[in-house]
Order: sequence, then C-alpha cells, then structure tokens
Amino acid sequence: MKVIKKKILPEYFRAVRAREKNFEIRKDEDDIRVGDLLILEEWDELYTGNSVRRYVKYVLRDSQDYGLMPGYCVIGW
Repeated sequence: MKVIKKKILPEYFRAVRAREKNFEIRKDEDDIRVGDLLILEEWDELYTGNSVRRYVKYVLRDSQDYGLMPGYCVIGW
C-alpha cells in the first residue's frame, strides 16, 4: 500500500466529504492500485488545510471504448 496525495477543488471536496461522490477521474501518473490510500487535499488557490482519506477499491484504465481518454483513469473508493 502506498499513500497518494492529490489536490481537489472545494466543490468536489465537499461532495467527497459528504460521501456523495465516490470516484475521481485523474491523469494516470501515480500507478495507483487497489488498497492504496488516497488523501484528497482541498485546494482553493492554496491548500485550505482540509483533507479526506479514502482507500482505493477500484481503478479503471484503458477504457477508450467507454470514453476514458488515454492516459487517464477512474479511481473509486
């Protein structure tokens, strides 16, 4: 398991914190895997100090047939 930190805009941060949103579409640059800990840090032109922690339960890659652009992945928790 590894820890991956990412910025997230306030509107999306609020939805994740409220558990209304349980996925992110991101550039596939961290080799994220099931079981990794994803820390999403609220970013509003600078870090606000707020964060949420989610364990990755699913990663979708290489799905251009379903509209996912090359080099991107869907991370679910």
